[in-house]
Amino acid sequence: MTIDDNIQRDQRARMLAAAPDWRASDARVNPRVAIGSIVAMWLLYFLISTGLALLTGTSDQWEFVGRRGIVVVAGILCTFVLYKLLQRIQPQSFGARLAVAMGAAVPLVLIYATVNLLVFYYWFPAADTHQIIEELQAQYPVAWETVLILDSSIRWYFFFAVWAALYVAFGYANEMRAVERRANHFRLEAKNAQLRALHYQVNPHFLFNTLNSLSTLVMRGSKAEAETMIMNLSSFLRSSLAVDPEQLVALDEEIRLQRLYLDIEQARFPDRLQVEVTIPEELEDACVPVLILQPIIENAIKYGVAPSKGKIAVRLTATSEYGLLVIRVENDIDPKAPAPAPGTGLGLGNVRERLLTRYGPAAGCEWGRSDNGGFAVSLWLPLARNGC
Repeated sequence: MTIDDNIQRDQRARMLAAAPDWRASDARVNPRVAIGSIVAMWLLYFLISTGLALLTGTSDQWEFVGRRGIVVVAGILCTFVLYKLLQRIQPQSFGARLAVAMGAAVPLVLIYATVNLLVFYYWFPAADTHQIIEELQAQYPVAWETVLILDSSIRWYFFFAVWAALYVAFGYANEMRAVERRANHFRLEAKNAQLRALHYQVNPHFLFNTLNSLSTLVMRGSKAEAETMIMNLSSFLRSSLAVDPEQLVALDEEIRLQRLYLDIEQARFPDRLQVEVTIPEELEDACVPVLILQPIIENAIKYGVAPSKGKIAVRLTATSEYGLLVIRVENDIDPKAPAPAPGTGLGLGNVRERLLTRYGPAAGCEWGRSDNGGFAVSLWLPLARNGC
């Protein structure tokens, strides 16, 4: 196992170890939302209870408003304690969180029911409270308070449980949104990594062809041409390696980079290579992936110019069609020249993969024999002038 493998393994281990912390953090509800929902729920209960009592004409209801207000404050405090408990306890699964919420609500409901009993039966009893207590003692002579607390707890438990379930649901929704954001981030990172990998395949492919050409010049004793090629190679590498693999550049900048490469090949084929570029002025600022044309022009040199005996034209044109930028690279083929060995398909396959990775089905690349007997490669991508 290499050092890089160990580093990657340690990174994965740290990510997995941190995953529960991510989930707990993601599932937390905004405190303002949580506290606001508590206050709103109990305020709604207070208004509905008071309103119904007034509508039914129950006597002495204004005396009960203050007592009910004390109970509501107690309910708010108990629910706030429940909120703090749920905030601290964050199991990973939704079911476990819901079970914890339902369980944590039980003791707080008992506390609330006890406060309710104290307020209405002991601290601020109404005129008929003594009679009600006597009836309860007759019915439950041993522990009427306990029976009353349990009875109230059963009814109030659903009130607390509904809030707890809503809190857990809000937290789960937050977690799902965070997971989706993280997944989108990882997908973007994977896409960018793939683009970088495809881009970095260009330079070794290009260097292999260029060094072969340089070796040929050295073996022929063409010192001046070899020196020119080395200088052009240095300029090209300085320009191409300085760009970001994910970068978009204007079409005229891409052509400038390709002319640096063509200068290298011009030193090798001074009498055979003829370059024709036709780019409308309105398309010069169209955005294209950097060095997207490099493998195409390399193939045109390798399979069109290199095996020929006479002058071979490499033509590059760009047009706009139905909102797409269409670029065509075409090279002549000398019918008398021996057919070169077939390639691996890395260059053109690389171009197609880069386009599909960045733009999806809106972009593509095709190649084959042209109408005049040469070879043509056409690529298309969405026409855009911003962001490059």
